[in-house]
Amino acid sequence: MLLAQSPALRAEDVMIVGAHCRDILRSALGQRSGERTTEDIDFGLALAGWGTYNELAQRLEPAGDTGIRYRVANVPTDLMPFGKVENPAGTVTPPARRDQISVWGFTEVFRASRPLPLPSAGTIRVPTIAGYATLKLAAWLDRSAYGQYKDAADIATVLYWYSELPDVDAFLYDTEDGQDILAQEESDYPVAAARVLGQDIAAIIGSTRLSELVARWPGSREDSLFAEMAVSNVPGWPRSPERRRQFMQGLRRGLSSDAEG
Repeated sequence: MLLAQSPALRAEDVMIVGAHCRDILRSALGQRSGERTTEDIDFGLALAGWGTYNELAQRLEPAGDTGIRYRVANVPTDLMPFGKVENPAGTVTPPARRDQISVWGFTEVFRASRPLPLPSAGTIRVPTIAGYATLKLAAWLDRSAYGQYKDAADIATVLYWYSELPDVDAFLYDTEDGQDILAQEESDYPVAAARVLGQDIAAIIGSTRLSELVARWPGSREDSLFAEMAVSNVPGWPRSPERRRQFMQGLRRGLSSDAEG
């Protein structure tokens, strides 16, 4: 187990991200997985310095040559350091790599994360739905530049979740702010829910990160984003890229309302 490899690494400093995070959130929502979970695991590690990471790197067997992937209990595991080791903010250069990797938003998402008790390894952290969406928006911007579009499906999944959340429904129908959003979106409920997601993302990442995100999002490959925003086993999910564009425009308005406020 990862924690056994370094006495300095605390369970509460470990945050699960990636596909396993998505599946944990889906399970918490009472939904069955429509996608195959990858065999590898992604962990974010909130670190005060490089000593703990160096200790892990020395004790674990590398899996490939990425400089962040190791075998933990024989499972390929990406260990993404963030926190005080970031330099500049949002980027890190692990000792086994020469180039930087992006951990944009990890610190902010970690602060808003929720406890995830494990049977025999203490309590780690899991992002909120909006936190998970934050990391996926950043991943889209980074990976689509290299022709990798898989994050679009995860973004679509979160948009679907938000359109089904009872808390979002209560906010939109039972609060003055929510009713204002519905009116501004001409009672288009899925678009209004996407706007709420944008506002929740903005609340997590704060003004500095929000300005950075709004300046970049959705990037130069937005047509590819809408085309790839497919969700399997979801009745009524739009096939039309134009309708998906409307969802993302609602999310953008949610982000921008805070960026301008």
